[in-house]
Amino acid sequence: VINNLGPLELILNTPSHHRVHHGRNRYCIDKNYAGTLIIWDRIFGTFQAENEKVLYGLTHPINTFEPFKVQFHHLVYIWTTFWATPGFFNKFSVIFKGPGWGPGKPRLGLSEEIPEVTGKEVPFSSSTSQLLRIYAVVQFALMLAFYEETVADKDVLSHATLLLRVCFIILTLTSIGFLLDQRQEAAVLETFRCLVFLMLCRLGHLKPFIPALSFAFE
Repeated sequence: VINNLGPLELILNTPSHHRVHHGRNRYCIDKNYAGTLIIWDRIFGTFQAENEKVLYGLTHPINTFEPFKVQFHHLVYIWTTFWATPGFFNKFSVIFKGPGWGPGKPRLGLSEEIPEVTGKEVPFSSSTSQLLRIYAVVQFALMLAFYEETVADKDVLSHATLLLRVCFIILTLTSIGFLLDQRQEAAVLETFRCLVFLMLCRLGHLKPFIPALSFAFE
């Protein structure tokens, strides 16, 4: 929507500069770290202007909706690389240098090892049925509303209730990920999640959005 802001491009981290920061194109990697002022990237040599269409996403897509894998897959990669890399100082470098680093490579790795973007990349999408996708979207929307309510009421909720609600939110996200990934355990996990929901309602840690449904849940 916003292409170029003229002279402000020299000073501020504009939409164009921020698009580069989030791009998976080779020329976008490790560029434009600035939060507000782009002058810092210009000073430290990490500035890159947007000169071709930016494609977003990971350089090595993981193709899953499972939240734990999404959040921790790179830590697992670092862990396995750490133990597979010989030498103490090389292991130290695995932790503190760029994800593309390896023995004999520069600190941030080699740009030619980053998969080249062709523009024909297809975003990962679930192959599950349309009905199951609708179910997952509805459950996700309910979870967001429940999250907003929890945040709004956090000052009056007990620590136990807050902990149980957070665990239930994580359980919901995990179950939705399993459903969209068509994992074998998805049906069992979703059934367990629904039972946990009813139990938390029964114990007073959760409440239905529609008060008239309280009797049905009981």
